[in-house]
Amino acid sequence: MKKVVYLAVAMLFAASVVFAQAGSIGIFGDPMGTDCNLQDLVPGLCTYHVVHVNSPGATACQFWAPVPACFLGTYLSDTALYPVTIGNSQTGVAVGFGACIPSPNNVLDISFFCQGLTGSCCYYQILPDPAVPSGQIEVVDCVNNLIFATGGEGIINADGSCQCDVPAEDSTWGKVKSLYAE
Repeated sequence: MKKVVYLAVAMLFAASVVFAQAGSIGIFGDPMGTDCNLQDLVPGLCTYHVVHVNSPGATACQFWAPVPACFLGTYLSDTALYPVTIGNSQTGVAVGFGACIPSPNNVLDISFFCQGLTGSCCYYQILPDPAVPSGQIEVVDCVNNLIFATGGEGIINADGSCQCDVPAEDSTWGKVKSLYAE
């Protein structure tokens, strides 16, 4: 009987590890997480989007998005897109979604007064919230497992010498073939 219980627990643990995909949380120029080029070309209001990508679903996340030293814009505020948002992007923020939300999931918008003076290739990174003991970007998956996401980065005023990469969604050969089906 003990062997059956141990086997069941081992299988449950293995299944949660296999299916727990935390994805990546990055900063983007669009709310769908497809454009990691951020603009600061003219003075005025600009909004950057924090988007959770490459995840089958999550219920919460916690991260930090401090303004990079190379960015000459002025932080104004965060726009919470979910009702349970604690903290802010500049000191560390936790966002509870209230349901299992698949990616892409725009979790927070950050507003700045852009000066139009930021130089080329200013990297804006999503980092672990300094308040979390794990030292990781934390995500709670749809079955309440704490898992760790990677931090993505956007580039303010990208040019030919720097490029940002949007993490690709996992796929199968069947899904790729279906895109080109006759």
